[in-house]
Amino acid sequence: MRKIDEIIVHCAATRPSWFEGKSVEEKRDEIGRWHVEENKWKAIGYHYIVDRDGRVAPGRSLDDAGAHTYGHNANSIGVCLIGGHASSATDAFDVNYTSAQDQALRVLISELKIRFPGIVKVSGHNDYTKAKACPGFNVKRWLANKPAERPLAASTTIQASATQIFAGIGTAATVFGGLDGTAQIVALVLSGVIVLAGIWVFKERLRYWAGGVK
Repeated sequence: MRKIDEIIVHCAATRPSWFEGKSVEEKRDEIGRWHVEENKWKAIGYHYIVDRDGRVAPGRSLDDAGAHTYGHNANSIGVCLIGGHASSATDAFDVNYTSAQDQALRVLISELKIRFPGIVKVSGHNDYTKAKACPGFNVKRWLANKPAERPLAASTTIQASATQIFAGIGTAATVFGGLDGTAQIVALVLSGVIVLAGIWVFKERLRYWAGGVK
């Protein structure tokens, strides 16, 4: 496997309606046809395609260097967003792309960083060639603008976890009052285990919530 230390974002420079109704795989194959038949490359130049509905399709094998950014292909992964026709390098992301693409691209970047810990840089094509606006926004600025934080109380999983913990405490108190001696001690221990388990689940759900999972 080659060394990978960078992700470079591109656009297909297509209109929003391009290949409307076609799957992301069909769009990937059409871009691949351009690259093979017109550019005479051995395969599609990008490693991933991100469609306007947020669906992602793999392109060229990650084992192979891409063909997307002159002089920077050897150690990078090329990701292409569908859209971006007539875009400017200074546009905001949502001028040319959808919220589904925003989320999908962030997730893809996060997953690739986990898979390849050596990735230390995420760039746009326009960081390397001022003659091109591609991908039609400033990647570093976009990446730094994280999605707005959601109120903690708005998370349904957090609400469910809190309800489970308090319900467990209430049930334990009811049962405990009707027992005597050793039975009370056993019930107290079991209740403690249940509450601790509930707190652990709460913490895990809080962690997922912090990552954007409802």
